[in-house]
Amino acid sequence: RKSFSWGIKVPSNDDHVIYVWLDALTNYISALNYPNKNDKLYKDFWPATIHLIGKDILRFHAVYWPAFLLAADIPVPKRVYGHGWILAGDEKMSKSKGNILDPIEIIDIYGLDSLRYYLAKEVSFGNDGNISQEKLESCINSDLANNYGNLCQRIFSFIKSNCGNIVNKTANLSDSDKQLIEQTKNITNDLRNAMENQNLNNYIKSVINISFLTNKYINDEEPWKLKKVNIERMNNVLHISLDQIAKISILLNPIIPLASTKVLDALNIKTESRSLSFLDGK
Repeated sequence: RKSFSWGIKVPSNDDHVIYVWLDALTNYISALNYPNKNDKLYKDFWPATIHLIGKDILRFHAVYWPAFLLAADIPVPKRVYGHGWILAGDEKMSKSKGNILDPIEIIDIYGLDSLRYYLAKEVSFGNDGNISQEKLESCINSDLANNYGNLCQRIFSFIKSNCGNIVNKTANLSDSDKQLIEQTKNITNDLRNAMENQNLNNYIKSVINISFLTNKYINDEEPWKLKKVNIERMNNVLHISLDQIAKISILLNPIIPLASTKVLDALNIKTESRSLSFLDGK
């Protein structure tokens, strides 16, 4: 910059100084104990798989930082992804403008999971996003309470009241069972790609769609009626429903870790099994 004199003078051009961004960007590798390239932290985390940054500092991370690294013969990050702003109305949230929604107040009222979920689903990653308390409440009620939450509550309550918390698995799958399993498999096939490409809102919509299909399956199969006429079939419906809840909870775990962890704990699924491999029956 030319607007002040403090900083590192640019060689052969005394009118310009380098300030802040050179040492600030270097923190990415100094935090990994660079220049010791044999340090475990450096080996494990550099080059970075992705630099996730705000769009207003894209130039520094996509131009200056790679230039510094290349000049020093250090590998550059594999990817840089610039996310948008959270807007209040049509304006960027700013302390100076006094238009900030206090996240602590929102968390106190709705919980941390709810805020995380809303921001990840309703703000298209990479673009600016407009948020409001009304939209937040609508999203929570529609997806978390009436869909995922309702699915967990109705199945857990039914099993506790009617099965003593024990559900036996049978090998006989009906056409409707196979259809739900196949629909879930088809939806999950592209989820890893969506997550790796920061397409978070479509990722979440796909997972919630699995929950919707599972709720429909339960409504159609009516395990409360099967209890009177076909216990084996009832157990099969319940077991498949529990398996679906486990898959949905694992997929939602990066988004709503607090709530989904409680569900997975209730299902007695060990921490080391809470991965995408569970979806493949591994």
